[in-house]
Amino acid sequence: MKFILPLVAVFLLQIFGCSLVGEDNPRTSLSITVRHHDRPIPGTEVYVKFFATEFPGYELENVADTTLVADADGQVKLNNFPLGNHWFVGIGYDEAIRELVIGNLDLRFDLTNLQHDTILYVSEEH
Repeated sequence: MKFILPLVAVFLLQIFGCSLVGEDNPRTSLSITVRHHDRPIPGTEVYVKFFATEFPGYELENVADTTLVADADGQVKLNNFPLGNHWFVGIGYDEAIRELVIGNLDLRFDLTNLQHDTILYVSEEH
């Protein structure tokens, strides 16, 4: 009997400890490189729509939860954001062809999938 109580305590700590990490500090991280025909596209605005299961569209100025701007290498980074399904929509300008380029991707983050390092491919608007 005296071994059961510590086991129950450890079990409860594991359950509540995992949910606290997921809610208060999920330790999520994301690194996206925006590319068009294998060229990085610096200055691309990457709009983030958290908790979205459907594509939010390209008119995101007043809808996005946050906006990131790609650095000189075409990269954006985001850390410690909520768990869930999120959409990332990139709108940029490719200097080489002098055209607007757009693209999108959706990613899911949960306790078994806290990190992504990926490419957001953009193309000319068709």
